[in-house]
Amino acid sequence: MNTKVLVTNGWLRSSYSTLRNLSKVGIPVHVSDTGRFGMSQFSKYKKGSDTYTSHYQNEELFVRDLKEISYREKINLIFPSHNETEVLAKYRKTLGENLCRIIPKYEHCTLFNNKSAAYDYAESQGIPVPKRYHYESPNDLIHLLEEVGPVVIKLLTGNSSKGVYFAQDPIRASEIVEELIDRYELTTSRYPQVEQRVEGEGWGCSVLYWEGKSIADFTHRRLREKINTGGTSTLRQQRDHAGIREAAHKIFSGIGWHGLAMCEFKVCPKTGRFWFIEVNPRMWGSIPLAVDAGVEFPYLAFLCANENPEVARRYFERSSLRINHKSRWMLGELSLVAKYLFRLKFIGAFRILYEKVDSTDDFHWDDPLAFVGQVLRYCLNSLGGLSFNPEEKGMLK
Repeated sequence: MNTKVLVTNGWLRSSYSTLRNLSKVGIPVHVSDTGRFGMSQFSKYKKGSDTYTSHYQNEELFVRDLKEISYREKINLIFPSHNETEVLAKYRKTLGENLCRIIPKYEHCTLFNNKSAAYDYAESQGIPVPKRYHYESPNDLIHLLEEVGPVVIKLLTGNSSKGVYFAQDPIRASEIVEELIDRYELTTSRYPQVEQRVEGEGWGCSVLYWEGKSIADFTHRRLREKINTGGTSTLRQQRDHAGIREAAHKIFSGIGWHGLAMCEFKVCPKTGRFWFIEVNPRMWGSIPLAVDAGVEFPYLAFLCANENPEVARRYFERSSLRINHKSRWMLGELSLVAKYLFRLKFIGAFRILYEKVDSTDDFHWDDPLAFVGQVLRYCLNSLGGLSFNPEEKGMLK
């Protein structure tokens, strides 16, 4: 094909899944990232790789670098995979509309990347959300939460489990909020959101929309997470949930969404009641499950951009969905095994190691070096941030 694709944030699983999916249908993919170590950088499927300035450091230099890479490599389409999506949407005129055909509208990205605004919008569409507790100062929470019980505290802009905190009592909630305000120098309009802690299973509905019209969707249930209070899933399964799908489409249709996104919910397994949690207005970490289960979101987005939406819709309708397909993030599961072993919980570690799955996100016998690249990147990130889940300046606010 004449079209050459540029994938950003090449070290991520979502980028690697895009690389594999597009490469296997004959689309050349060039990889870019802030560093040279990562899954896609080490993959045999890439056609080349480049580095760019982190958008957290300097947005204009980031965009300039991508524009230069695109010109030099004759790139026709950019596939962003994480928070850089909003930045590219912001600078789409600088980059050119042609490169940004699958990127959502900037105002939609900013809406969903603000948890308070996203909750307001979901409520306006009749979708249930956890109860929120509004306050003017952290001290107000001591009285406001007196008979509430455990609560969740969220920075308005977070990243996976980063920016999410839990408090069992009002005093601790007030302390956490005050600490966050000081640490991130938050103005009143950016104060952390304090909400009811709803218990249930994590579910997601992933979608591709093109100029406000639905092209494809996929629902899944999270079976295990890297952190047991939420965050990145390490094991998940294709499952149908009509209520979740309907709610997600109401959210995306109501706003006239364009591009890829994933909507997360909490579902009570006893009552069936569910709550909106957030929208990832971009590609999502568990996209390998959808692709392996038969919903090829990257290729469908490519078809929309280079053929037309009807071609993509027909391709989706002809695809065979692998019901109950189960996938795991191998490195994430191994990190959980290490935690269990460290705590001498050998049965828990054994169960994770020997659980049967249909596919893995990050290890493939036809491309084993990609897994090595992932491990190296996580090691470097951990050494730099002293954490397996490090925070980069500007990521949380």
